Order: sequence, then C-alpha cells, then structure tokens
Amino acid sequence: MGYRSEVAFCLQVKEPEKFIALARIDADDALKEMIDNMYYYEDHQKIKYILFTHNYWKWYEDSSRSFAKLMELAENYDEDFACKFARSGESSDDIEEEAFGDGGWDLEYPYVVREVALGVKPEELTKIIKEEEHATTS
Repeated sequence: MGYRSEVAFCLQVKEPEKFIALARIDADDALKEMIDNMYYYEDHQKIKYILFTHNYWKWYEDSSRSFAKLMELAENYDEDFACKFARSGESSDDIEEEAFGDGGWDLEYPYVVREVALGVKPEELTKIIKEEEHATTS
C-alpha cells in the first residue's frame, strides 16, 4: 500500500492551456498523472490558475522530481510565474509548504489545515452540565 500524502498546488502562468500542452510533451509517468489531476480555476478577478489536488498520492522521489521539472518548465515558460505547494503526509509532523516564483506566497491556495475530528455531529451530543443547571448553581 505504501505511504500516502495529500498534495496540492496552485500554479499561475500566462496562457495556462498552452503551458499544460507544453508540459505534456516530455512528461514522465508521474508528471502525466499530475496533469490528469489538474484543473483550471478562474478567480473573481478573471485570473486563471492551474490547480492540482490529490488526496491519496504516493509522493515519493519520482513525484518530487517531476514536480521540480514542472517548476523549472514554468520558470522557463513565464518569468512571472507563481506557485504555492502544500503536502501533508500520514505522519503528524510530515508537512511541507513551499512557494515558487516571486508571487508564490501571495497565492491564496493551497494551505495545510490540521484538525481534530470527533466522528459525530455536534447536535448528536448531550452536554454533561446543562446551561440552566450551571446558571442556577453560580
């Protein structure tokens, strides 16, 4: 089964469709799989981004190498490119957040969110001390 990660990045380049066509030309298997999990997103200012997301990815050395190749291609394609990358592995301390290009950290997405889940809905819970009981004993 292997070690799995949740991986996402947002990439801003001029003419994103043309860039993806260029990236496909010499793509290895890992980069082809990345491209298969990419989406175009247009924000409220009509700026178009490339978004990648994968929730159960084997982010090993070949994936990391393919991503580095994609960043190199983006830099050579558009000197004003920006990219923000986030990865969260199975281990609680295995988190990566990086930015590429001058405006990488300015991109809004993605970012890592850590949370604790109870596995039940809050409305299904019964308080141990009810509000009215607590108010009368104070």
